[in-house]
Amino acid sequence: MVEHDIEEAAPPAGMRLAGIARWAVIAILSCAAAGAWLYPAHPAQRVSKSASQYQCPMHPAILRDGPGGCPICRMELVPVARHPSAAPERGGVPGLVSIDIGPDRTQLVGVRTAVVTRQRLTAQLRTTGFVSADESRVALVTTRFSGWVEEVRAQVGERVEKGQILATASGPELLTAQQVFLVGSGWLAKKNVPAGPVEEDNNALRRLGIAQRDIDAVLRRRRPLPAIPVRAPVSGYIAKRSVLPGLYLQPGAELFQIVDLATVWVVGDVHEQDVSRVQLGQRAQLLLGMPVREAFRGSVDFIFPALDPDTRTLRARVQLPNPDLRLRPGMSGALVIEVPGGDALTVPAEAVVDTGEQQYVFLARGGGRFEPRAVRVGASADRRVQVLEGLEEGESVVTTANFLVDSESRMRGALEAFAPLPDSSGAAHAASGQP
Repeated sequence: MVEHDIEEAAPPAGMRLAGIARWAVIAILSCAAAGAWLYPAHPAQRVSKSASQYQCPMHPAILRDGPGGCPICRMELVPVARHPSAAPERGGVPGLVSIDIGPDRTQLVGVRTAVVTRQRLTAQLRTTGFVSADESRVALVTTRFSGWVEEVRAQVGERVEKGQILATASGPELLTAQQVFLVGSGWLAKKNVPAGPVEEDNNALRRLGIAQRDIDAVLRRRRPLPAIPVRAPVSGYIAKRSVLPGLYLQPGAELFQIVDLATVWVVGDVHEQDVSRVQLGQRAQLLLGMPVREAFRGSVDFIFPALDPDTRTLRARVQLPNPDLRLRPGMSGALVIEVPGGDALTVPAEAVVDTGEQQYVFLARGGGRFEPRAVRVGASADRRVQVLEGLEEGESVVTTANFLVDSESRMRGALEAFAPLPDSSGAAHAASGQP
């Protein structure tokens, strides 16, 4: 059988063109898909990696970590880049920005201002003083022997005189000491030794802290006392009692604490900026009552060496005589210390906002504009504060409604910390309806 080669006829030219066009369309679509995958069409997606959060254009308080819709208006969130508004201008306060408050609103919230003036601070420093016992006049009643408490005769708060019996005690150690003393004194009596050497040599009881009058009583009785008195070493008031009948005593145990209130201490806290004005020997007075009913005069006799790290104050102490016991520990009043005065740039005390870490005021610039300004303050007197840095004479500062002005400044500063990205191709403006 004869086989014949059959040649296929070439396709028409129109079909070739159609095939080329089909493959060209496929190539274009593939390139478009690849471009869409590498560079998303939505401008918000192009900056998602550089955006820190997403914000609603109509409700700036709505911030999210990813794209989505606003829960209030359902508008699409736009990316925002957080940038520090924190580079405060000279004299500014981090976290605060200048704000504008209209005249009507200023009057409504009660904003008042005062002018920075230069005036002479009064030569007085006023603080709160607290009365306490003079620690140099506190006596502890202890024993040098062991034994048992037989009787307690003094109570807390009771006035006692020097030598008064506070308690009585007994025990083997006391009995042995009395017997040794009697034997020794009897032997000396047989040798006709004068009384002076008896007191010097027969000191078994004196070494135990027994009062001389009780030693004489043992010598007169010629036999041991059943219980030895424990007497007050000084006159004063019983501030503490740590003994009960039947308690076993150890040498050195504290039985009573006696306080002599003939003089007392008054301790006041001086602010850090006023420390340099307080010196030893300055006259001071404690004012009690409102209105003032009594004034007690003394002088500064001690200034503590270190500031309190929590309150940033230094304690100054005034010693006052108290013969009539009109001053009692625990009382408080106004402590006024006479200090040297001088001219200074001052503002009302209520104008200064003190957060503990920074101090600042709000300048009134006119037209309802208020600007935060960091300051450094110094001494204070008569409800005015010395300004060392940050202000100039003649400037106006806010004295009332500081809290409202501060709150709005902080809120504006927080909102300005978030702004739409510049490369979002107008997405934020389009979403908010702005051109």
